[in-house]
Amino acid sequence: MNKTKTILFITTRLPFPKTSGRKTSLYHYCKIISEKLGYRLVVASFNEEDIDIENEKPYFIDKLIILPNPEIKSKLINVIKYSIILRKYPLQVSLYKDKKINKLIESIVENEKPNVVIGDMIRTTEYIKNLNCYKIADLDDRISLRYKRQLDYSINDVNPYGAYLQHLPKIIQKILLWNPIKLLITKNEIKLLKKYELEIGKACDKTIFVAESETETFNKEIGMSKAETVPIGVDIDYFKYQEKNENNSEEYIGFLGALNVTHNESAIKYFIKNIFPIINNKNPKIKFLIIGGGANKEILRYQNENIIFLGRVDDVREHLKKCKVFVCPLTFGSGIKTKNLEAMAMGLPIVTTNIGAENINAINQKDWIVTDDVNEFANSVVKLIDDAKLRKTIGFNAYTYVKNNFTWDIAEKKLKKILE
Repeated sequence: MNKTKTILFITTRLPFPKTSGRKTSLYHYCKIISEKLGYRLVVASFNEEDIDIENEKPYFIDKLIILPNPEIKSKLINVIKYSIILRKYPLQVSLYKDKKINKLIESIVENEKPNVVIGDMIRTTEYIKNLNCYKIADLDDRISLRYKRQLDYSINDVNPYGAYLQHLPKIIQKILLWNPIKLLITKNEIKLLKKYELEIGKACDKTIFVAESETETFNKEIGMSKAETVPIGVDIDYFKYQEKNENNSEEYIGFLGALNVTHNESAIKYFIKNIFPIINNKNPKIKFLIIGGGANKEILRYQNENIIFLGRVDDVREHLKKCKVFVCPLTFGSGIKTKNLEAMAMGLPIVTTNIGAENINAINQKDWIVTDDVNEFANSVVKLIDDAKLRKTIGFNAYTYVKNNFTWDIAEKKLKKILE
């Protein structure tokens, strides 16, 4: 393929391997842009993982540039100056902003001469907003909305600092995690995020969200039709539908998600404390498999013979196959939950909350079960475990829904329209 046009995609993490929902989306966006739409793809990415980049890099990335992580000194100055004193940037931006990196990106643009520059998440948009080319802010979802819901649910589960908190001295961590401090910082962060999201929406030529509802609201707020929806997809050839082996006597229910992500960690705690005891009381044989890395010592203390933390695994499908039911007990969040779509594609019946079901218009009690009531949630799980026919019916309906509504072909058509 003779690639005459170039896209520069600046990402906050490597778009490979596919070890999380966002990385999976980035992987497929890159594949579509390069392989399907025929652009020369240059990816400039921050890297915080210990992986063999040369062997892991997908063939469809024409050029990969690893960006240096911002220096600690730069982060502290930005947070104090821009987030606390001037209240110009949210923490999400201040922690990634760096003059040296900005100059590096400007030199990449000068050398590569991209026709389009895409910024992944709000963290990278400060690097693209003033570039003299066609600019796309791929925000994925409204982080301001996610933080607000998080705060409305419980200040105890809020961590506005992200993974960077772990790099600070223990005494500083304790001070920053003190609820009155967290409350003050989180309220400020929500205001700054919303203000900055709107600024980026006006500065860039296009803004991408995965959920139509967030696109419509955003366009109303900026008073322009610049935002577009590019729904996430599922590789249904990879997450294949398969009949369950009903001779399997093991009664597993499963959850999939990175546990260093606040809404996933909170969901697991909520489920273990409020729902799983009801399930286990009705059926002591049921075991809960939690697939995903990043679990801290606090959450790992819940582990016992019926609650199993698997950590990061090489192939999530092998463990999802063991499960008879998939649960997604999220209490806050935004966007679309990839974990649900992947489990549905495999024919797993799902019990989830209204937050977990948000922006996926599957039919309750037909394609999946949606409830916020802890007893109804628990009873639904037990009923599905006990009723093989019901499991098979809802699981097949779930697979059919995903196949018809959430494949990467739909995302390809949307991206093609935006880039044209």
